Amino acid sequence: MRKLLLVLWVFVAGCAAQVTTMNVPNIERSSSVQVQDLRPETEKEGEIFSLSISNDAYAIYRIADSALTPPATRLLQHRAFEKMGNSIGGPLGIKIHHFVIYRNRQAELKRGAIFAAFGGAVGAALAGETANSLNGVSSSLLDGKVFESLAATEYKRALYTEQENPGRGSVYIVYIEAEIQGKRVFTRTVAPFKEGEDSLTVALEESTKFYLSHYQ
Repeated sequence: MRKLLLVLWVFVAGCAAQVTTMNVPNIERSSSVQVQDLRPETEKEGEIFSLSISNDAYAIYRIADSALTPPATRLLQHRAFEKMGNSIGGPLGIKIHHFVIYRNRQAELKRGAIFAAFGGAVGAALAGETANSLNGVSSSLLDGKVFESLAATEYKRALYTEQENPGRGSVYIVYIEAEIQGKRVFTRTVAPFKEGEDSLTVALEESTKFYLSHYQ
């Protein structure tokens, strides 16, 4: 049992310690764009929802702003400037109501725990190799009422459908709700997480790109 808990803690500690630095050329050009960050404070903070493998919220995390350089909201500010330039919204700029990133490793770590229980470190390694992951990125528009209805059980915002993630691999789920030029859009993006790859940057770039695709 102690070995199993150690394997799980190593997985969790590795996730918590990661800081992703995104390379965004000429980002200083967009610094004058006004941004109103209206997000709930919790969306800026990291959280591990459960370490208990029997808990429904096991291996689901909220990613802190401090885990990203520059922050995700700054990336949105810059990509919006690149697309819209000085027409981005005048003095109102960008109003960000929600921008939150979750990571769901539940299926992967449960497979790892089962293999570890029977085969130690070798079993855990095999589990990692046999785990399937998403073949692409899935994005959609979202009804804000659905998002708000899960406030009391926040971890459920990081769950996915079989259509979004048929291989049940580890994923990032990114929500963006913001207002630009008087138009308010809410999007959800599911993107694969792969250890050792810059998958968080990909998830953020793809989610931001999809969000901005709803503006001329």
